[in-house]
Amino acid sequence: MNIKSCIKAAAVSAAACLLISPSVDNQGRLVFETVPSRNLHNSRIEENKSGNRVYSIADLTYQDLKLEYITDIALSFNYPSSALLRDDTKKYTIKHSEYSFIKSGGSLGQGCAQFFKKEHGVNIGTVRNLWLGSCGDLGSFTIEFRFKPTVIRDGSVLFSRTGYFSGRKRGIEITIRNGRAVASFLGVFIKPGYKANDVILSKGRQLKTGKWHHFAVSFDRISGKLVKSLDNMEEDVLFLTSSGEPFNGVMEPTFGYMNKKGDLACKDSPDAVIGKNYSGYIDEFRIAYRSYDNLDAATDIAYRDYSNTGSAGRIPYNVEGIITSPVYSFEDTGTRVTEFSWDEELRRNTFIWMQFRISDQKFKEDDVHIKWYRITNGQRNIYLKKTPSGEFLRGKFYQWRAHLVASPDGKSSPLLWNIRMDYQPDRAPNPPQFVQIAAVGDCSVTLRWKKSLESDIYGYRIYYGADPSKYDGIISQVEGKKITNATARGEYIEVTINKKVIEENRALDKKALLSFPHLKNTVLYFFTVTAFDSYKPDTTCNHESKPSKQVAGRPYAGSEIN
Repeated sequence: MNIKSCIKAAAVSAAACLLISPSVDNQGRLVFETVPSRNLHNSRIEENKSGNRVYSIADLTYQDLKLEYITDIALSFNYPSSALLRDDTKKYTIKHSEYSFIKSGGSLGQGCAQFFKKEHGVNIGTVRNLWLGSCGDLGSFTIEFRFKPTVIRDGSVLFSRTGYFSGRKRGIEITIRNGRAVASFLGVFIKPGYKANDVILSKGRQLKTGKWHHFAVSFDRISGKLVKSLDNMEEDVLFLTSSGEPFNGVMEPTFGYMNKKGDLACKDSPDAVIGKNYSGYIDEFRIAYRSYDNLDAATDIAYRDYSNTGSAGRIPYNVEGIITSPVYSFEDTGTRVTEFSWDEELRRNTFIWMQFRISDQKFKEDDVHIKWYRITNGQRNIYLKKTPSGEFLRGKFYQWRAHLVASPDGKSSPLLWNIRMDYQPDRAPNPPQFVQIAAVGDCSVTLRWKKSLESDIYGYRIYYGADPSKYDGIISQVEGKKITNATARGEYIEVTINKKVIEENRALDKKALLSFPHLKNTVLYFFTVTAFDSYKPDTTCNHESKPSKQVAGRPYAGSEIN
């Protein structure tokens, strides 16, 4: 087995499946070309006055708006419960669905769901990195649906997403209480200083049986405005800020909680539930990422046909154009993005915001499992951000998404061009130097090499075999410890390979991919040494050097005469 095959096959080798692609830019600066037309959503490419090819919003009205990135989940209830396997956006899996399908009886569309039995209800599995499964800042959002109660009963659950594993009940509940639709946010809003608050919107008109109502609760992350509306009339409004005034110390909405260290933690990932212990009809359920401010101005959105599940029933009055890049790749895993910036022309009352994501795991353009992060123009040191798993935000595969926000009057679009990124590759270490046979003994060989002075060296591996063109074993630890600079004597590292060491390392090869032959006296063996760094050691993302110069040694018991 040659060195490349050995590295690929060995379970203990961190270089097992390094993903190789052409280098993007040896200087660490990348200017992105325009994205394919399939990646333009309500956006287009045109020339500005300076002759630059720029992105702008294609349609400043809502007539042809089809932005699937605005809707997190949609349930039109246009199908029998037996056919409801995923929501209309295809992002969420329906774990349980039981209701009576009323064809052509809904408020809109082809049908609706009727709930009246004890076992009736819809359970939706939450997905991490989608809104319902998020642990981070939920941003602006709107939850809306239409419902027609046949019995007004306290405790009826119209919608719920609550969990208990953090030690208290946390999440969102929309229920019927005292004849009114009540929205409860339990431990969802966190004040500066990490105190979680229960916020309950209970004011409002009495519900009527046999009448379709439109319910919406919306939060604006910028101003802190939380509003509950029934039939397009605001019933209960709070400003969730430090002072109770708009924009001043806005509370952060999150399904997570602050632990004792002050870090955002997640223990709950409960199902979302619709229609539990409720008697009546529900139709056109949606959760959108943004809030809306002016219901009157957005009337055409509020009452539009909901057949297009890619459009939100409640989206901001400011139209967006979205440009999503393809998934690009660096040459190396663990690459650091040091700056991301772009040129823009912000016409009156327009805005541009950007998202970025990166991972060592290969993903598709529409993958929902890789988290997006909001960034600002000129964002520096993205790689210092820690992910929910505690790792730094570095990787090989990456993608960006630009949001162009039109002026509220629908007359102006911002312009975006020259999107660029600086990055710092995480290269593999240099091969170990001055590798030599320091000694031979009875069925043993001692190797010596000069320790590496590179800052992120984590350890070394020794490859050996009886054929100069292949290696049958890998030595990566001795007496339960990895071979590192800590084992050096002065400037050099010495490792003796014998039966005990070989058996110790054979046990690491769980799949028995290599033979790990014992060293026999008078047989010539060939050795090479590699170095690997501290980035995700013992994974396929780790960086391992090329092999050192090959050396040969012959075990020999020596003279029997003193």
